[in-house]
Amino acid sequence: MRPKKSSTHDPEVVAIYFPSWHPDSHYAKWYGKGFSEWELLKTTQSLFTGHGQPKMPLWGYFDESKPEWMEKQIDLAVNHGLTGFIFDWYWYGGEKFLHKALEDGFLKSRNKGRLKFSLMWANHDWGVWPAKSDVPGMANMVNQGDTLLLKMTHSPEDLGRAIAYCCLHYFKHDHYWRIGGEPVFSFFDLDCLTRQLGGAEKAARAIELMRKTVRRHGFDGLYLLGNIGCCNDNAYCCGWGRVGSAKSLGFNSVFAYNIVRSPSYKTLPDEMPVYDYSEVMASHALCWDRIEAGGLTHFPSVTTGLDVSPRWDRQTKFPMDFKKLGYEPIVINNTPEKFGQLLSRALGRVKPGRFGERAVIINAWNEWTEGMYLLPEERHGTAYLEALRQAVTSTSGT
Repeated sequence: MRPKKSSTHDPEVVAIYFPSWHPDSHYAKWYGKGFSEWELLKTTQSLFTGHGQPKMPLWGYFDESKPEWMEKQIDLAVNHGLTGFIFDWYWYGGEKFLHKALEDGFLKSRNKGRLKFSLMWANHDWGVWPAKSDVPGMANMVNQGDTLLLKMTHSPEDLGRAIAYCCLHYFKHDHYWRIGGEPVFSFFDLDCLTRQLGGAEKAARAIELMRKTVRRHGFDGLYLLGNIGCCNDNAYCCGWGRVGSAKSLGFNSVFAYNIVRSPSYKTLPDEMPVYDYSEVMASHALCWDRIEAGGLTHFPSVTTGLDVSPRWDRQTKFPMDFKKLGYEPIVINNTPEKFGQLLSRALGRVKPGRFGERAVIINAWNEWTEGMYLLPEERHGTAYLEALRQAVTSTSGT
C-alpha cells in the first residue's frame, strides 16, 4: 500500500524518468534494430575494486513501452511514496525521440491514474554512445560533425508547436501534474533556450507566447520549472546565481538537476576520479541554501549517485584525462541509508511557493547508465525504495 499521508500539504515527491529502455526508430538507424540503452548496461565493465558495475536490474531488461511493464513501475512507485514521474521529453524541431515509454507505455497503462506525470524538455544535443575516448568533450554531448546525432535548435515558432503538441497529447489528462490549475512543464537547459531565442528579452517573449498557446487550448496557464544545475558557474556545477535570470524569463520555480560536484573536483587524480557520497550530501545542503536565497520557489533535488561509465568508451581504463574528455567522476559509497537521510532533509526543509506548492525531485527513477536509479537491482534489492518510503512516512505532516 502507498504510505499514508496525514496532511494534504505534504510535498509532491516526484522522480525523473529517463525513457531510453525501449526500441526507437532513431536507435535502429544508428545502432541496429532492437537497440536501447540496456545494451550499454549489459556491456559495462568494472574499472576498480568495489566499482559496483555492471548493474543488474532485478526485473531484467524489459521494454518500458509495453503497458504491462509500465503498470508494474507505477504500482511500485506509488506503493513506495512517489506521487509523480517527470518524463524526460525529447523534441527536435518536431522530430520526437524516445517518446514511446510515455505515449505507448504510461498513457496506455490501466493504472496510470494512480501517479501524476509531467514533462521536462531535455533540450540538449544528442551524441553517440558509447563515448569515444579520443574525442574531447564527447561525454558532454558537445560533439561536432558526424558524432552529433540530434541537434537542438529553438525558435518561437517551434516552442509554439511543441507546447501545442503537449496540450493535445499530455496536458489534457486528469493526472497530469498541475500547480494552481496550471500544467507543470520543465526545461533542462535554460542557457540553450535563452541563447537560441536571441537573448533574455526575446526568450521571455517567446515563453509568454507559449503561455498564450496553452490558454488558447483551455488551460489556466503554464507553470514553468527550470533546471539551474549542470553548469560551470562554480565548483559545485550549480547555478544558484541564475535564479534571477530564470525569474526574468518567466519561470515559476527552479531546481538543480544532479548535484554531485564539490570543490575537490579540481584536485581529483586521473588515477581514481571518484567522489564519496558524503561529499555529495554536503554539496546538496550548500546548493539548496544558496538557491533559496535567490527568491524564487525552489524544489530541492536529491540524487541517488552518479556513474556514467556505462556510456564511456569500452577501452577506458584508469588513469585517464577525465576533465578533457568531459567524463564526470564516479560517486562511491552511496547507499540506500544515506540516500534516505538526504531525502528526509529535503522533505523537511522544502518551502511553499505562491500557490502553496511544495515538491522534492529525485534523480532518478531509472537512469541506469548514469548510475541514478530507484528500481530494484541485484546488490541492494528494493532498499532504495524502502528508504524512499521511510523518508516520506517519517516527514509526513511536517
